[in-house]
Amino acid sequence: MIYCLYTDDEECIHLVFPLVQALKKRAMAAAHSWTCLILVWIIADTTGKTPDIQVTCMFSEDCVLPCVFEAVGDEIIYWFRQNVLIHSYKQGSSLLDQPDQHYNNKTSLFTEVISSGNASVHIKKSSPQDRGKYRCLVTSSRKTSEHFIIVKVEAPIHSVSLETTRLSGFEEVICSTRAVYPAPRVTFFTEPAVLPDALHSFTRKTADKQDLYSVESKIRKLEDLTYICLVQSFYKSQTWRTSLQEKEISSFEGQDFNISCVAPWNLQNFTLTWSYTKGHESSTVYTYDSLTQLSSSVWKERVRLVTPRGQGGDGSLQLLVPLRLEHAGLYTCILSALRTKHEVRTRVNIIPSTAIRQAESSTQWWIPATVITALAVSAVAAIVTIKCKDGCSKSSQPHEEAEMQPIRVTDANSGAPSEDTCLTEEIANRTA
Repeated sequence: MIYCLYTDDEECIHLVFPLVQALKKRAMAAAHSWTCLILVWIIADTTGKTPDIQVTCMFSEDCVLPCVFEAVGDEIIYWFRQNVLIHSYKQGSSLLDQPDQHYNNKTSLFTEVISSGNASVHIKKSSPQDRGKYRCLVTSSRKTSEHFIIVKVEAPIHSVSLETTRLSGFEEVICSTRAVYPAPRVTFFTEPAVLPDALHSFTRKTADKQDLYSVESKIRKLEDLTYICLVQSFYKSQTWRTSLQEKEISSFEGQDFNISCVAPWNLQNFTLTWSYTKGHESSTVYTYDSLTQLSSSVWKERVRLVTPRGQGGDGSLQLLVPLRLEHAGLYTCILSALRTKHEVRTRVNIIPSTAIRQAESSTQWWIPATVITALAVSAVAAIVTIKCKDGCSKSSQPHEEAEMQPIRVTDANSGAPSEDTCLTEEIANRTA
């Protein structure tokens, strides 16, 4: 892919078109591998100097560093990296000087377009060793011009993994990526959010022989949280998002229930995959593509999406009339979009139907027993109240006579009602 930053479109086309034609003639079979970013020239400022050009080359892919000049016909072209000669050329002759050993047979010019003022250099299979500041020096009988190019090399992020482990003696959540350059930045979040101190992460970065980094960041696992890992490339050209949730639910056999799977982000153009694992066997039971709106299921009438078309990244699944032996196990939901992945692992326990019948039988037995007990207690209370009133009415006398007679006190151990009780009730009734 070629980007031209000329403000004059005709001048840009005049420079880029011969370059593209030369590339096609030289390597038609490898034309699809040209993904390096070419920033071709910038308009000269009022002082006649050109600012540095920024070029990002992709790891292991060919890259072109631009250099244009006013052609005369007797130019000598020099290319330097950090003041070390890497390529030289004079029209009508071979190399002038031996280049640096690292760049021997690694660089070349597009000789077909030099006469039109294009001295761009072609670097084969870029690597981190190719980053740095380059200088293109073109001398002729009329003038000398030089241009500076700042080269960055990037090995982009291809995937991010988020897993749980017990290797340290306790559960940890590990976010990792491989073969990246420069080393990316890794950040953890949770939903619901927790205090930053609870998510203290440990990150390890290691480089291989090609200077590509493997990055691993881990935190201690807490309960009932969705873990979110953001991985951002060093040049901020990419941001990957991945999240993981693990949970356990229970339901009764034969009763429909939902297994939730909702991404922390509003997803567009995503794919949804549900898999079922029991023992050591795993199978895909449901898939859905939001772009084509096509779905497939090996369980057919047993499952369906809770939210039609999975709007907003809701991939929750409804399990219809589940059977304990066939549908209890681990369900994994994966929602995938561009540089985004959300995974939910749900352990499903299904309570057998016999337990439901036992629970219903227990409920049916306790209801009449409770009613009978309540009626019995009410009847005893009513009998005691009636006896108490009868005893009080027999012992009560006219008010004047009651004042002249001493009050009899019944033994506390006897079953007869006390006159104190009756007298108290009588006085309360008279007062009322």
